[in-house]
Amino acid sequence: MLRRMARQILVTGYSGRLGSLVATHLRDAHGLRPRVLVRPSRLTDSNWQNPAGMDVLAGDYTDTDSLRDALADVDAVFLVSPVDPAMCTHELALAHAAARIERPPHIVKISGLGTRLDSFIDSGRWHAQIEQEIRKLNLSATFLRPNFFMQNLAFQADSIRRDGILRGAVADARIAMVDARDIAEVAASVLLGGSAIEGQAVSLTSQRNYNYEEIAAALSQAFNRPVAYQRQTKSEVAAALAKSGQPDWHVNILLAFNEAFIQGWGSEATQVVAHVLQHPARLLETYLAELAAGAEVTGSDPFPS
Repeated sequence: MLRRMARQILVTGYSGRLGSLVATHLRDAHGLRPRVLVRPSRLTDSNWQNPAGMDVLAGDYTDTDSLRDALADVDAVFLVSPVDPAMCTHELALAHAAARIERPPHIVKISGLGTRLDSFIDSGRWHAQIEQEIRKLNLSATFLRPNFFMQNLAFQADSIRRDGILRGAVADARIAMVDARDIAEVAASVLLGGSAIEGQAVSLTSQRNYNYEEIAAALSQAFNRPVAYQRQTKSEVAAALAKSGQPDWHVNILLAFNEAFIQGWGSEATQVVAHVLQHPARLLETYLAELAAGAEVTGSDPFPS
């Protein structure tokens, strides 16, 4: 049975890309005033500004009282957290807090590539463990599994302008990417209630997949200059990641992502976005045109060079 229209929605991860996009879309497109959970340390940052039209609540996954307050009278929760060895502990703290209240909210969780219990990608295994525990808690939940954000390409924009090279260690792999804005809009649709994918685990992609040669060609068109795909080896990527100061666990995950793409894990394009939103998913070419025109680059580079 589909849920009634949600009126009080909690958004975690507001300081990150997806949390911010979801909360902003709920406010601007649906006229809601979402509740956003923000770490106390973030609120004391000199650069922090309270977002208009949202209820900001100081809280943390490790603070049981703040989770209880955040979940009070909530119809649905957007659950996302940074990939980290503590991800299971953090996200399940919220899930267990939700299971303890009289009327548990619907949870919309962001998972990712390789979400399965036997995954060789550590983060994929962690996501699967979280999903499994949420099911065991008998919580109503929807799991969204994007393969790769188009926005991850943005971190190469400056070097592409400078030397016309797109770097990657995915050989000829075909990857079905997705625009982060489409993820946010699908999540918002499910959070509101009545979505056709409610209660399911779905992969979110654009309309087709691409290999990096095709992406380089699309970049050439968008940036109005020749762009070539420079294939990197696993050892080259590992050295660059180590040089950037990434912890070993994160290096291992990023290298596993590349291997998973080479094995075809991210190649299947789905029509979930179009089905939910009733319009086609954003095209990679459209996003790259925005990037060439100076679209804002946010977040952290997953593959620093």
